[in-house]
Amino acid sequence: MTGILRDNEIMELLTEIKPLPKNWQSKFQTKRKSGFQHEECYFQVIGERGNIFRIILRRNIINTFDFSIILTFQDKDGKEFRLIRCNGKHPSKHTNKWEKEKGQPDHTFGPAFHIHMATERYQEYGYYIDGYAMVTSAYHDFHTAFNHFIKEYSFIKPQNSQLGLFQ
Repeated sequence: MTGILRDNEIMELLTEIKPLPKNWQSKFQTKRKSGFQHEECYFQVIGERGNIFRIILRRNIINTFDFSIILTFQDKDGKEFRLIRCNGKHPSKHTNKWEKEKGQPDHTFGPAFHIHMATERYQEYGYYIDGYAMVTSAYHDFHTAFNHFIKEYSFIKPQNSQLGLFQ
């Protein structure tokens, strides 16, 4: 897969089973990124169909509600695509550009927990693949967002694994 990911391909990638290794919790220890106001870590997972995914965790060290939990996919040519981004309540508003251009209502929202999703239409219009976002009530902080992310995007915890990283 190169170029534009189609909506059906995005859905297949999101629903592909992604087994976590036995030591998966130890991989998610964020560390301060030199010169930045956030800590970060990432971890690679191979899906059941052999696809390469990466989980990226970022947390602002000053504002605990400003975070991102990102799922990327790497195609056979090494190109990386952001599929999902569970974001915290960062201080700026978000505008869904395609929806704004089309004159659709409610294309902008203020600080809120939200999820960015890869879409075919955003790629076709030259926007970031995951430029579309919608407000969510599925989580209320970094820990609940991470548990939502693991559950919703087809990650499978190994047997004898704890219920969640932060529980």
